[in-house]
Amino acid sequence: MNEEPTKNLSRSFEERVFARFDAFDARFDTVDARLGKLEARSYDTKPIWERALAQIMETGLEVGEIKKTVGVIGSKVAVIETEVTGVKTEVAGLKTEVVEVKTEVEGMKTGYAGIRNELTDVRRELRHDIKPKLDLILKFLLEDREDIRDAEDKIRQLETKLA
Repeated sequence: MNEEPTKNLSRSFEERVFARFDAFDARFDTVDARLGKLEARSYDTKPIWERALAQIMETGLEVGEIKKTVGVIGSKVAVIETEVTGVKTEVAGLKTEVVEVKTEVEGMKTGYAGIRNELTDVRRELRHDIKPKLDLILKFLLEDREDIRDAEDKIRQLETKLA
């Protein structure tokens, strides 16, 4: 068996309590030393933290400015979107007008073709109807020409008789 537990019992109660206090003090001194080191480090890192905090603040200000700029850009984009929508509406209106003009042009072409066909038909009818009449007029002119010549001959004969 181990004689150590009994060895501790041979010491007095007071000695054992004081021994524990001494051990506790030793531990406290160790913790205190470690805490001192940590505090020393915190003092060493204080300037680093101050610089980091300053940079964080500066970054926050820059982010604020960027937000303002993005807001302005957003407003401009909204205006441009509105203008684009207006232009799209105008283009749609123009497309509708172009379709209407094309329809009118097609109607005009159809109307022109119809009129042209009608004029061709009228021309044919006139040629058909007028040709015999022109032939008659030509016949009468030729006959009248002979009559006029005969009349001129008679006038000359009368003038020679009178003279």
